[in-house]
Amino acid sequence: MYARNWLLVAVLTLLISLVSIPRSPAFAQPNPDSGVPGGPFSTAFRVQNLGSADANCSYQVFNATGNSVFASGPLPSVPPGASLYVFTPSVSGFPSGVFAATVSCDQPVAAVVNYSDANSGDTFVGVSSPATTLYVPSVYDNYYNYYTSIRIMNASSSPNNVTIKYYDGATEVVSERDTFQLQGNGSRAVIHEGRSGFVPNKVYSAVITSDNSLPLAAIVQIYGRGPVDEQLYAYTAFSGGSTKAYVPLVMSKYYDYDTATSVQNVGNSTTTVTVTYSSGLTQTFNLAPGASQTLLDFNLLPSSNQAYSAVVTSSSQPIIVTVNESRRGTKLATTYEGFSSGATRWVAPIVMKNYYNYQSSITCQNIGTGPANISVAYKGEAAGTGAVNVPLTHKVTGLPVNQSAVILQQLEAALPNNFIGSAQIEATQPIICVVNQSNQTVGATQDQLYAYNALIQP
Repeated sequence: MYARNWLLVAVLTLLISLVSIPRSPAFAQPNPDSGVPGGPFSTAFRVQNLGSADANCSYQVFNATGNSVFASGPLPSVPPGASLYVFTPSVSGFPSGVFAATVSCDQPVAAVVNYSDANSGDTFVGVSSPATTLYVPSVYDNYYNYYTSIRIMNASSSPNNVTIKYYDGATEVVSERDTFQLQGNGSRAVIHEGRSGFVPNKVYSAVITSDNSLPLAAIVQIYGRGPVDEQLYAYTAFSGGSTKAYVPLVMSKYYDYDTATSVQNVGNSTTTVTVTYSSGLTQTFNLAPGASQTLLDFNLLPSSNQAYSAVVTSSSQPIIVTVNESRRGTKLATTYEGFSSGATRWVAPIVMKNYYNYQSSITCQNIGTGPANISVAYKGEAAGTGAVNVPLTHKVTGLPVNQSAVILQQLEAALPNNFIGSAQIEATQPIICVVNQSNQTVGATQDQLYAYNALIQP
């Protein structure tokens, strides 16, 4: 039985996605294939084995019309807990262009994709469970100089008719409805910039449906113009929600980092939403079905070098949550998704220590009923060192309920410099974890901040 992940963006050239290179001008308009300005982009993805036996994997790449343009053949087997790294510009015979891909393995796996050009980049988690309905909490057409695009893949082999409805609160913006057909394994970017039916400085939401009841996968991209140009955010569209969501990392001037949290009601009636920050602050508001609201955490929380967490509850309807991160005075920006549930075992497919000036951090929130102890193990490789295997080691003691702790890989003495690999996280209480990657040395001129949700270990 093969597990499969759908990788929505494979934008490939000979650029190196994790190495600093000179800046180049952004395109005047979004690239209709990738859905964002700039480029050309390149990608690197890492596949972590979540199973109990060696994983045998391969991947296949499809163009916009769903035709296969590259097949990897069998890749080196991946031991349990370890990961496989694919840097696409280094793969012989890999074509240049904008593609979607599937990764197939005979063990359960998790895949994380980094993509970037010379100026900006972000990351997203491969979709393991495509769905016939997907939700997007934030759609922008000049929301204080920010815009969005949605990149969608047909995760079936048959033609799939797609409809995207956009909402202003509970009211559909009918003039902007998108309808189109995707061929089997086909993909396209839907761009929102310059639409006459959207009003500047307003947040809309979207619902994506398959008219043929065939599965879809999608990522959402947010990009800046003018004073926030070259900032890029990305996250995976949601297939459903829950009445409670957990947010492990919210900030107000935390070493100059800020966050903004967006909540969408994906139910069918109005619900009351309460956001409880670990600082003790609460915010309560009503959301109509389909509507979303954005909280500017940096205006609500105390400005300090302390990271906070939050719990978002809905009185009756399922909700979804996203968090945008950025750093003041820099280009750094990224997005991650709120969590609907926790677990005591997690995996992080990409973590780094001084890898071409990139560092990573793992932030975990205790959502259990008592204090949590957290341990972390690492597997990967480093230039000049070869294979790296750091066993499970205790890192956090007695983390209070609903509080978060940050684990910095650059402070891990057992990890060599130039390390890139994966992590396994275990706790004595249910936790949730988000991973940040960044290159602080280029933050003033480039957006090289990436965030993704860790994944539950089966």
